[in-house]
Amino acid sequence: MMQLRCLVEDPSQIAEVRREGVAMATALGFDDKRVATVALALTETSTNLWKHAKRGVVLLRPLERASQAGIEVLSLDHGAGMANVAASMRDGHSTAGSPGTGLGTLSRITTDLQIYSQAGKGTVLRYEMWAGTAPAVAGSLAIGAICVAMKGETVNGDDWLVIEDKRRHAVVVVDGLGHGPEAASATASAKQAALTTGPAAGACVMLQAIHDALKSTRGAAAAVAILDPYQGTGAFCGVGNISCLIQTGEQARHLVSHNGILGHQVSRLQEFSFPFPSQALFIAHSDGVRTHWDLQDYAGLAMRHPALITAAVYRDHERGRDDATIIVVRNTRTEY
Repeated sequence: MMQLRCLVEDPSQIAEVRREGVAMATALGFDDKRVATVALALTETSTNLWKHAKRGVVLLRPLERASQAGIEVLSLDHGAGMANVAASMRDGHSTAGSPGTGLGTLSRITTDLQIYSQAGKGTVLRYEMWAGTAPAVAGSLAIGAICVAMKGETVNGDDWLVIEDKRRHAVVVVDGLGHGPEAASATASAKQAALTTGPAAGACVMLQAIHDALKSTRGAAAAVAILDPYQGTGAFCGVGNISCLIQTGEQARHLVSHNGILGHQVSRLQEFSFPFPSQALFIAHSDGVRTHWDLQDYAGLAMRHPALITAAVYRDHERGRDDATIIVVRNTRTEY
């Protein structure tokens, strides 16, 4: 099931956001009561966005954790922002002449509501909704991702996946050449090759398997990172226009992808090792997101949930003329 991108540029689109969320929840097996809660939450979210920003995007992504189905909701806008997020969460607080119950309601009916806002620059908001009791967060990585098709396309030529094998995790980002069904077909073949190969093979071996699998397709760019959060290390191999970096505190290290098109022409495959200590971030995105951005422009954001990072960067740096993917992975281990 694809991540859905819903524009909110007119009050009439509030109902469309609600309909899309209800359809996703129903398809994921939510019961009637929880479907109604999804409808209420999305109405409050999109109404709030419209009142305070007049223009923005709501993104809906299916989740699965501990065999439980859920939905992640992201709301992004370039509005005035919140001078005091804590005050805005209190019932009765309003800057738009409304009763001021929107964020208070959301905090009660959703899971893990988080907000990042900059005065004069806008707000990103995230929460989860689950078909049953919200499952506990487990594992050694926290992940946030946005992966949406270019406007007007019904399929996405980008994709990503995280494959876990014992203590190691493979993070794979693929951008099929161009966009539309043929790009999506190439990306699907790349994902299957990655799943078949597995993290134990290493980054370059996995990328070689992807290259071999794409010879009958139009080809793709791809990047593979093998992360070992227990050892605090990582390895990387990439070909094409996938931008990747490691953010450790205030220091950013960009990882080098070689030129080429997987499935057709590859100059070389080369693996790079890097430290991946506790709280470090691995960030990767396709060329649907501009490369000239700096996490230091977002005060305090680096320590927030990875999904808030993806949302802020996507909101401010999406090109708008291609499929777009951005994934942020944090090492949440505290002991080695």
